[in-house]
Amino acid sequence: MISDKSLEKCQHCGTSSVLVESEVVIRIKELLQPNFKTLGTAVTVNGNRYHPICPSCDSYALGLDLVEAFPVLTQSGKITTVHELEKS
Repeated sequence: MISDKSLEKCQHCGTSSVLVESEVVIRIKELLQPNFKTLGTAVTVNGNRYHPICPSCDSYALGLDLVEAFPVLTQSGKITTVHELEKS
């Protein structure tokens, strides 16, 4: 489980934030050129750099409109996509 209080909820909508690896954020910026609303400062989790982001407010940036969305890490430690989060 991810244990950083700043990652818990989106300040805009109250949705639980997810983490996106820094390398994935670079790919997102190159491919989609999104205007991130909630992209946070990178944090280190298990030796990897991640950015907190709201999967609701920034669903487009996470690949909602793509056939294969970008991977995200939930607060429970599960790797998933925005598509799977939308289903739950």
